[in-house]
Amino acid sequence: MSAPADNSVLFLPGPWQHRLIQAGGCQFHLAHMGEHRDDLPLVLLVHGFPEFWWAWRNQIEAIAEAGYEVAAIDQRGIGGSDKTPNSEDGLTLTEDLGAVARSLGASRLVVIGHGRGGQLAWSAAALEPDLVEGIVTVSAPHPRTLQRAGLHVTFKTWRNVVRTLIPPLARRNISSPATLGRLIQNWSAPGNTGASSQADKYAAALRLPEAASTALEQLRWSYTSLSRVNGRRHMEITRRPVHVPVWAIRGKLNPLLPGRAWHKDIEFARGIYRYIEVPDAGHFVHEESPEAVTSAILEYLVSLR
Repeated sequence: MSAPADNSVLFLPGPWQHRLIQAGGCQFHLAHMGEHRDDLPLVLLVHGFPEFWWAWRNQIEAIAEAGYEVAAIDQRGIGGSDKTPNSEDGLTLTEDLGAVARSLGASRLVVIGHGRGGQLAWSAAALEPDLVEGIVTVSAPHPRTLQRAGLHVTFKTWRNVVRTLIPPLARRNISSPATLGRLIQNWSAPGNTGASSQADKYAAALRLPEAASTALEQLRWSYTSLSRVNGRRHMEITRRPVHVPVWAIRGKLNPLLPGRAWHKDIEFARGIYRYIEVPDAGHFVHEESPEAVTSAILEYLVSLR
C-alpha cells in the first residue's frame, strides 16, 4: 500500500501565492496571483476530475501578467479545501464559486472551468448573472447535454462511468500514480503527455484523507443527479439561458466527447458563443496544448473590455 501523501503536495511553488480563505461555510485552498482591480473581473480557474488547482499551472501567470487577479481553486472536498459533508452536490459546488469570488472582494467574475469544472461554470452563469460576466469552458459541453440519451458521448465515456460505480476499486485506481497516469493518458491525445506526466502529483493529492472518495462521488453525482432532489434543483437552474459571452474549447482528439456533444450549447448560450477546436489535444486541452488555451483565454478576456 502506498504511503499517504502529506499536504505539501498541494503547495507547489511558482509565481503564485497559496491562500486559504473562508467562503460558504468551507475553507478553500487556492493559488492566487495578481492585484484586485475594480475595472476588471476576477478570473476563477476551476479544475475537473481527477485533478486539483495544479491543472492550471500553465495559465495562472499569463493571466496575471495581463493585468487580472486570478485564482485557481481546489473545489470543495478536493486538494487543500475542506472535505465537508455533501461535497459532491453540484448546486453547492456552483454556489461555492460565487462565495469564493465575494470572499476575495470581487463583484465581477469570469469563470474558466475544465470538465466538471466547466459544467459548474455554465451553472454559475445561470445562477448568478449579476456576478458572472463570462465563462470559458474546456472539454465541457452544457450540463444538460450530458443528461440526454444519445450519441453525444462515446463508448469510452460510458465504460469509465461504469468503473466509477465500484467504489473500492475506483478509489484504489485513482490514487495509484501508475493507474491514474494510464487513465489520464487514455483520455489524452495519442502521445501527448502534457497531463499524464503530472499523474504522480494528482495521485498524491487523491491519497489525502477522503479526497479520492469525494472526487468519485462528485463524478457519480453528475451521472445520477436527476435521481436526487438537489440534482433536480440544480438542473432547473441550468435550464435558464446564459446571456454572457461563452467560449467553448475542445481538444479535437477528445476520446470521451465528440464534437457533436457541443451542438446543443446554443440552446442555452443566448449571447456571443464561440466554439474552438484545438488540434492534437484530447480531454485535458489546457495541459496538452497550454499555449493554445492560454492564448484563447487572453483573447477572450480582451473581448470583454
